[in-house]
Amino acid sequence: MDLPQEAVDDLRVAAVAAVCTVALTLALQFVFQVAAPVLSRLSPLFVYFGYLFFGKGDTGSVVERPRLWEALTVLATLGTLAYYLV
Repeated sequence: MDLPQEAVDDLRVAAVAAVCTVALTLALQFVFQVAAPVLSRLSPLFVYFGYLFFGKGDTGSVVERPRLWEALTVLATLGTLAYYLV
């Protein structure tokens, strides 16, 4: 099955957001034992929603690059983790 590149990009950004959300939740709850609110634990998904609304288009803008949104998702995850650990 051969998917179009746009679908592959969407799936990759969604997978990064899903993995980051699960990893953040597990790390906060079970590794560091921090009671973080649900909205904080869902911060990687907010970046993914930003990708869905602003990161898709055909203008060739930097904002439309999936790697940028993947990096922003990882940074949001690390930033949330750092906020609760400091």
